[in-house]
Amino acid sequence: MSDILSQDEIDALLNALDVSDIQIEETTHADTRRVKEYDFKRPDKFSKDQIRTLFMVMESFARSWSTLLAGKLRSLVYLEIVSIDQLPYEEFIRSTFTPSVIAIFSASPLKGNAIIDISPPVAFSLIERLVGGTGGGTTKVRELTEIEEALMENVVTDALRILKNAMGEIIQANPRLEDIEYNPQYLQIVPPSEIILFVSFEMKIDDNRGMVGLCLPYLFLEPILPDLSTERFFRRAPEEEDEQQKRSEVILRNLRSTQMDLKVEIGRVELDVEEVLGLSAGDVITLPTRLNHLFKVHLGDDPKPRFLARPGLIGRYKGIEIMDYFEE
Repeated sequence: MSDILSQDEIDALLNALDVSDIQIEETTHADTRRVKEYDFKRPDKFSKDQIRTLFMVMESFARSWSTLLAGKLRSLVYLEIVSIDQLPYEEFIRSTFTPSVIAIFSASPLKGNAIIDISPPVAFSLIERLVGGTGGGTTKVRELTEIEEALMENVVTDALRILKNAMGEIIQANPRLEDIEYNPQYLQIVPPSEIILFVSFEMKIDDNRGMVGLCLPYLFLEPILPDLSTERFFRRAPEEEDEQQKRSEVILRNLRSTQMDLKVEIGRVELDVEEVLGLSAGDVITLPTRLNHLFKVHLGDDPKPRFLARPGLIGRYKGIEIMDYFEE
């Protein structure tokens, strides 16, 4: 029998073959590699440990600066970190309010300049407090006058001195105010694409609040990056701890010696304009306060009373005795 199949035999075999019975095994290769997205426009130049260490430095700065301002303004001042982000310099410029109080400073031996950005609500509230006002600020956004700029230069100089102490665990730098600008578009301390570390603070002065920002370019911080580690930050020498203790004692001593006005509210009454215009010497205004009532005591211009007191005599002088206090 011949081994060669005829055409009829080949056709019969093909017809008998049902392709639906053939099971095709699909082989899939699972990709076990983990793909991490990377934004080339916003590269991460600072490690998590470096940012964590800088956060602790900035916390120390915020505590000390708010304490100093509280003593100078005779008011309650809070300053806390909102966030720390690394972003391109051009993004910082676009997000900065115009006009703002933008203080450019150097910090030898670090290279280049950095920025303290103070928003208008904070700047005008500080200025009004410094000249004896209530700190309400102004609703009109504008550039500062020469006198106002001089006041803000003193505020920034104080902040830089505090920043020097806060960074003392990392480097002995000498921050110095170089200039004050109001339009961020004029600021070219680094190229637009350069990465910066932006520390955002919220400052609260009594009932007024606003933002303060610290712009630290990568080139500015680069020399101290190896020292920005939590291990290095907590490894203090005994003499450094003594110096920190001395600074704390000085701040506390200055706070204790700060003079504050104490105002005693005997009573309040509402009069219409006609009654006020009709007042003359000898008129008597009846107050809704009884003889056995306690008086409210205010600190400075704070509208909220802090204590309750009863009146009395101290020798030949009138005085009060504190009987209770108001919870915050």
